[in-house]
Amino acid sequence: TPDVRAVLQNLVPIVDNGQPAAAATYGDTRLWGATLGANTVVARSGVGVTASGALVYVAGPALTARSLAESLQRVGAVRAMTLDINPTWVTFNFYQHNGAGVTATKLYPQMQRPATRYLGPTLESRDFFMISLP
Repeated sequence: TPDVRAVLQNLVPIVDNGQPAAAATYGDTRLWGATLGANTVVARSGVGVTASGALVYVAGPALTARSLAESLQRVGAVRAMTLDINPTWVTFNFYQHNGAGVTATKLYPQMQRPATRYLGPTLESRDFFMISLP
């Protein structure tokens, strides 16, 4: 619609109507992003929404497109999309404003990129989205 300001990749749902996409195979290396070395098992992440409207996130160091879709389905996603793939890019960060600035924390310390990667302006800040909790 005219209300859309920008669209990045990930337009193809990996889960739709509660079912993994048929094209989400154990051997895919391109449909949901190019993998390093054309490997099928890589770090991947995805986000989805449940029937009740809850947001769910899945990430792991060794997932195929199919296992990511199945994992999102198992946590109740009725619609989901891939986020990042490959070890360098899979990231989930928490930010807390503490009056003196922003504290950034990774969901898992093993995630390779710094928690501050989206605090711009940087080239990576274009990929940033947030969910704000009261």
